[in-house]
Amino acid sequence: MNSLSRRFLSAVLLLAAAGAHAELRNLDDGEMSDVSGQDGVSLSVNFNVAPVAGDTRCTDGCGARLAIQPLNSTGFIVLDNIKGTFSFDGMSLDMVTINSGFNGDGALFNREAMKIGLTNASATNLQFTLGGANQGKVAASGLQQNNLLTYQATGAIKLTGNVYIFSNP
Repeated sequence: MNSLSRRFLSAVLLLAAAGAHAELRNLDDGEMSDVSGQDGVSLSVNFNVAPVAGDTRCTDGCGARLAIQPLNSTGFIVLDNIKGTFSFDGMSLDMVTINSGFNGDGALFNREAMKIGLTNASATNLQFTLGGANQGKVAASGLQQNNLLTYQATGAIKLTGNVYIFSNP
């Protein structure tokens, strides 16, 4: 592209950008009541968890580790050696008030929860180990972990439905 073409293209893009100017301003309550839309966030994510022998604690390489310490507990629930390809197309995040349903438990709960909606989620060649451990970090000395079950699926798994995350009362 010669110099004249570049200048012309730059001028056209500059004019187009100037025409695309939009005003950002605060809206009062009356104006907000006229606005309709949908709240929440929709995400599309695709990631692959693959072991690299030099970066893990396992000789042949192992997958990711997720350690969760429940409230008022000294131990950890562990998802260990997580491997596979995960795809979340159209995953939604939303805050909802649960005050009914759930076989009557919703009325007793009567609080907000984060709702993760899975509309088209999948995992391919999934593997993980569920266990319990005395500490969250593998690198710390004195780790004691009891593996309860190892799950492996060759092929694709489709996931749909909702996951609710509840806050501490």
